[in-house]
Amino acid sequence: MKRGGIALLLFLLGGCPGAGAENAEGGGTAGDEEVTFPDEAAARTEDAAAPPASPAVAEAEGLLVEGKGAEAQAVLEAAIAEEPEDLRAHLDLGLAFELQGQPGPAEAAYRRAIEIDPAFPEALNNLGLLLREQERQDEAVEVLRRAIEARRDFASAHVNLALALEEAGRLPEALEVYRAAVQIAPRDPMTRVNFGLALIAAGDEANAAIELRRGLNVGRGNAAALSAAGSGLRRVGEAEAAVRALSLAIEAHGEPTAALLSELALAQRAAGDRSAARATLGQAIDLDPQYAPTHYLLGNMLAGDGSYAEAVTHYRRYLALEPNGPLADRVRDRIRAARRAQ
Repeated sequence: MKRGGIALLLFLLGGCPGAGAENAEGGGTAGDEEVTFPDEAAARTEDAAAPPASPAVAEAEGLLVEGKGAEAQAVLEAAIAEEPEDLRAHLDLGLAFELQGQPGPAEAAYRRAIEIDPAFPEALNNLGLLLREQERQDEAVEVLRRAIEARRDFASAHVNLALALEEAGRLPEALEVYRAAVQIAPRDPMTRVNFGLALIAAGDEANAAIELRRGLNVGRGNAAALSAAGSGLRRVGEAEAAVRALSLAIEAHGEPTAALLSELALAQRAAGDRSAARATLGQAIDLDPQYAPTHYLLGNMLAGDGSYAEAVTHYRRYLALEPNGPLADRVRDRIRAARRAQ
């Protein structure tokens, strides 16, 4: 999963980044749960360790927070022309390019910061994130290890390294890095949840459940953490806890979304409450009839209840919305099976 480079800027400003959009809205329905959040205490530590901002850089950071990447770029390039070795200006210039969807110049800006200071952890971390987004996992692992060597208590770099190792197929190494990360940031819900999800991938469901419950306990108010924890808890057989987590995720999000409701319906079905699950899926479709996964889930539930004609209607709706979607071939098979069963 990709992470937004703007997150590091928010660390520097003393804030906490919001969830990746796909997870804040229950992207776990498609099995893509992990999101990186810093522990608040760790974020404050990282903020304190960051290089100071000049007035021009502080102005640019304000523009970045407002989403004004091009304006920030202009201010930062002027600041660098005046002070070519301003580390924070180069770091923020990389963020400005990322905000504009320009990974090449962003990478060059981060690498320039690292040339000036090879042990600049924030630049190493941001470069590692960018390399992950470009699916250059081996390079990302190397760079993120350097970020950790530069600052042993850099919690977000530990999590990002663990994710890069997972993506590179190096799960045992990723688990060791996660263990270090939860020691550094024990109250960061997404560190706990990501660790739990990695343990599921490793087949260790008992310890995965422990970490997911810990993520749930410290994740109140964090919709992304609660949604991902709920999805994971369902997968390890703790359906009631999953229903609770997803209900809290919807509350934390402020309003339901089709994705969150779909994930809640899966948990309700796992908990044996098919009636509630069907009602929740109906609510999701009323809210957003264009969200294809809900039609697939409702089709499955209707087929399971023997309502094959209704199931075919929703399967066809899925195909109309996502004819080349990840579930399209499966949906076509189920349409044929439902027709035979009618």
